Order: sequence, then structure tokens, then C-alpha cells
Amino acid sequence: MTTRKSRILLCAAAAALSGGLMAAPAAQAQSPALPAAEQSTGHITAQAASGNYTYLEFKKGSNPQNSRLYFVYVQGSNPDHPRIHTLGSWRAGSGNGSKDTCASNAGWLPNGSYSIKAYYPRHNGGPHGVNGIAWYLGNHKCHSGGWRTDLFVHSEMLPNGKAGSSEPYRWDGDSDYKSNGCIKLKPSDIRALRDLQASHPNPHTLYVH
Repeated sequence: MTTRKSRILLCAAAAALSGGLMAAPAAQAQSPALPAAEQSTGHITAQAASGNYTYLEFKKGSNPQNSRLYFVYVQGSNPDHPRIHTLGSWRAGSGNGSKDTCASNAGWLPNGSYSIKAYYPRHNGGPHGVNGIAWYLGNHKCHSGGWRTDLFVHSEMLPNGKAGSSEPYRWDGDSDYKSNGCIKLKPSDIRALRDLQASHPNPHTLYVH
């Protein structure tokens, strides 16, 4: 990868700071891995008492740039018999190809649960930062005890959601699924995710496994 291209692998700390976000607490704990979205049942009971809700789920594939992100809707008014609907599924990447979850700015995301701290319809991370439609995940501890920081779900676009004329604001193909660890979708897919959220409860949790 060229130096120019490496600069567009988003998720640097400056991206989060430019959005006015605070780092996650240093004592954040990692949750265990979870089953796939279409089979998920074990982690819904605690939330079901509040009724219907949604969550995101990132299921790792054999290729870090060809994994899947799911939008899952749970009708949980009856905690003993919740109804689970996978409403959206998209190809997603995480990292630059490394499967080392502790490789800062390179590996894909560590397994566990992530609190979705903020949703931005027009995030402005500045030059070479995270721009446009984005969900901020904060920081997460990897298996070595180190921290992966300033993580997002995002794409490549201008802050207003439109395509730019050059990198890192224009999606050019499969190579753009690479990132510094964040989850990346192509622009049409992240818009589909945004539209699903608009007509359902906001997701507050991302499960990675």
C-alpha cells in the first residue's frame, strides 16, 4: 500500500477528537464472544424487559475485508419468547488484513460487546478523518490487555454524506474496505443502515465475534 493510501485508513485518534468525543474509561471490560445474528438468543433476555430494541452484530469472516455487519431487531415484550429479525446484512471490513486484534491501527476488532456511544449523520473528522455517516464505539481492550482506541462504524464520504472527488472521501472499490481497525461499509450500505435505524429503535450495542 502506498503512503497516500495508508493515510486514508481511517480511525486515527484525531478523528474522534475532531468530533468533540471523549476517550472511553481505562477500566472498560471486554465481554465474551457471541453467536451469529441469525442464531442469537443468549444475549437478549436482559434487554427484553424494556420492549422492542435493536443491536448491531459484526461477524468475522475468513477475510477481514469480507466480513458481515447485521442490523437486528428484537421484539422483546415477552422476554420468554422474543422474536428476532435480522433486517439488514452487509459486507464490511475491519483492519488492513491483520487478524491480530491487538495490532494497533492494523488488526480487526477484538471480540466482545461495544457500547455505541454516539451516532453522527454528518460527522466531520477533518482531513483524512472519519466523515459523514458514522457510529462512534470508543475504545476496547484486546486479549493482551492493551487498548484499541477511537473506533467507529463508517464509510468514505464527505461530512455531508456525498462522494468527494478524491481519497479519503470517495469509495473506489474493495480496497476501501481496509481501515485502521474500524468497521467500514460502502456508502450505499451505510445509508441503508442509517435508514433502518431511522425507522426502528436506535441500536445501543455492537457485538463482535
